[in-house]
Amino acid sequence: MANRTDASAIKNFGSNPQYLISNIIRSKIYDSPYWKEKCFALTSESIIDQAINLKYVGGTYGGNRKPTRFLCLIYIYIYIYMYYYIEK
Repeated sequence: MANRTDASAIKNFGSNPQYLISNIIRSKIYDSPYWKEKCFALTSESIIDQAINLKYVGGTYGGNRKPTRFLCLIYIYIYIYMYYYIEK
């Protein structure tokens, strides 16, 4: 799975759905160990299993403002939701 949007993707409100999350946060999500180990190959069914294991909900934390697991799952949900409409 690449970190770029397919050109034929449906754009909500005239822009790429991935742009709902800022570029800085997206790059931190891509660099996070949780994204690389758990989120990279998630499907629409397996994302629910990861969401059940969440212990907290938040945005970023720590001195470097690391993304939480919740934020990583929200981003992958946006990414998967976008491709759901491409397949239809």
